[in-house]
Amino acid sequence: MNARKNKKPKLTAEAAYENAHIVAQDLVQRIGELLFDLPAPGNDEHPINWADVGSVNEVNNRLSSVVAFLEGTEE
Repeated sequence: MNARKNKKPKLTAEAAYENAHIVAQDLVQRIGELLFDLPAPGNDEHPINWADVGSVNEVNNRLSSVVAFLEGTEE
């Protein structure tokens, strides 16, 4: 077995951070798209129900946790 083939390339912290940051930005963009696609009030084809309210409140709760983490204020 060739030892060179088994070696992993060394990744710097900066390169790993840059990659993770790009992934995070993509996730934020996708979240925005998904939120935009949620049912809107006044849509007769999909009237808002309490399950929709619960879903949006759960999203808000999770996003608030992310904001608190990023601000360093999470408990």
